[in-house]
Amino acid sequence: MTKTLENCIVCGKLFRSNEGVICQSCLEDKESPYQKVKDYLFFHRGASVFEVSEATGVEVKLILKYLKEGRITVL
Repeated sequence: MTKTLENCIVCGKLFRSNEGVICQSCLEDKESPYQKVKDYLFFHRGASVFEVSEATGVEVKLILKYLKEGRITVL
């Protein structure tokens, strides 16, 4: 596996990449809200989108996007 130097498409910073186009820092920033939602739902199954948004500070629009993408499910 050869690492190449790439510019992050989000922040423009130069980073070593295997195959990604987003640097690790931006990837973590992007995934952080998802992780908050996922962790909250683990302990609060059946919570509404609005409850999750209020508890985690993640926008309703973003939570709905996770649902649409199938990254989270409502049980």
